[in-house]
Amino acid sequence: MFCELFTLGVFCMPVMDQGPHVTHGWGQVVRLRHLYAAKPGLHLLISEDGQIHGSTDQTLYSLLEIQPVGPGRVVIRGVATTRFLCMESDGRLYSTVTDCTFREQIQADGYNIYTSDGHGALLSLGNNQQRHSGSDHGVPALARFLPRLNTLQHAVPTEPDVPDLLSPDKIQETVDMVGSFGKLSHIIHSPSFHKR
Repeated sequence: MFCELFTLGVFCMPVMDQGPHVTHGWGQVVRLRHLYAAKPGLHLLISEDGQIHGSTDQTLYSLLEIQPVGPGRVVIRGVATTRFLCMESDGRLYSTVTDCTFREQIQADGYNIYTSDGHGALLSLGNNQQRHSGSDHGVPALARFLPRLNTLQHAVPTEPDVPDLLSPDKIQETVDMVGSFGKLSHIIHSPSFHKR
């Protein structure tokens, strides 16, 4: 009788803890926000014709997707227009179908500052002269944006391959998590949680 003895090698590799967000195709966190410059009181918007403007109220055109593309780097896209926010070397804003990267700096007071990754210019709603005036915390006031939560009803269109997590059969009764501790708005002192 002929017997062969096989040696079996064991190869071990660490198991990646991807978490449910990667398993379900949500690899990157996309924030839906309205970028609000408090000093002029305007929300940045990408209009239907692709122009960049400001609006006193939240509109479908001021709802933006802010998606990380690297450490401290984001791209900003209009939800309604599917166009990306971009910047010329002189700081002039425009929109395009290809993305442009911004460096995002989150400030302690809840405001964010965005700088063009390619040109180093601050994202601002003002013209060239206004961009550098009215300093607030060492940064021009028109360049400090508060990422505000969306208050528009039915503003986010659902895509066919994305499950509708807010459909009526998925909505559950709201539970008061703070109970006897008071209102959540008194506990959280971030300006993005409060309406203007």
